[in-house]
Amino acid sequence: FPVFSRKPLFGYAGLVFATLSIGALSMAVWAHHMFVTGAILLPFFSFMTFLIAVPTGVKFFNWIGTMWRGKMTFEVPMLFALGFIVTFLFGGLTGVMMAAAPIDFHISDTYFIVAHFHYTVFGTVVFSVFAGIYFWFPKMTGRMLDETLGKWHFWLMFIGFHSTFLVQHWLGNQGMARRYADYLESDNFTVLNQISTVGSFVLGIAMLPFVWNVIKSWRYGEIVTVDDPWGAGNSLEWATSCPPPRHNFVTLPRIRSERPAFELHYPHMSERMRAEAHVGGRTKSKDPHSAKDVADRGVSPQKG
Repeated sequence: FPVFSRKPLFGYAGLVFATLSIGALSMAVWAHHMFVTGAILLPFFSFMTFLIAVPTGVKFFNWIGTMWRGKMTFEVPMLFALGFIVTFLFGGLTGVMMAAAPIDFHISDTYFIVAHFHYTVFGTVVFSVFAGIYFWFPKMTGRMLDETLGKWHFWLMFIGFHSTFLVQHWLGNQGMARRYADYLESDNFTVLNQISTVGSFVLGIAMLPFVWNVIKSWRYGEIVTVDDPWGAGNSLEWATSCPPPRHNFVTLPRIRSERPAFELHYPHMSERMRAEAHVGGRTKSKDPHSAKDVADRGVSPQKG
């Protein structure tokens, strides 16, 4: 999000603490899958499942705040990142629903659970992985993946995924049990299952343009002639050539923020953002030659 929004990550420290909180709370959340067994303490695990939505919501505000009023561009990695946030939002909302024991008793062991699981896992893993592949492919190979094929891949995958699993929420709510090979026609599950089946075929077909894109671009893709083809890379791999040479840096690079490569390519912008407290929480010093200001800029103090 920061690269394609042309902005620093909003609330970096909050994002880190939210991630750690999710990891800690997850150890006390798993039992919402066992509400119907009667073998667990419902109030405690229900409360913990509700509670884990708080740091998750913080992360959503971090991502949305990063994009807010940014100069967004919609290259393929950004499309997959947006697909991730939309899909993960659906998975998170259904997770909050499952935290309520009365609802969980109704939808347990139904296709609602199947849909929730795939929205959560697919949203957090598969869309993110493809965003990373399209983002780092030019750095690894020195060639760009085709944008047109990449957009075909994204839209087919996005439409196919939601067509497959969105309707399964309704199937679960209507009582279709998971792990059953068949159902009665009188159950009225047929139409929604047909939609889900067509969506799964579209989801599978979506992989074809991706495979062809990788094969084609590996040999004939546009050659990358700059360190950072995206124009606003943050981490240090974007401070060296594509693909990187065997030996990158003669001396250890100086890290003064979470955006070292951006500072290297745009020193005038990094100075301005640091002065305006947009990077690292620093505030502008009244004296431009003070020791603190000199240390922040990384230059030798003026004498006299």
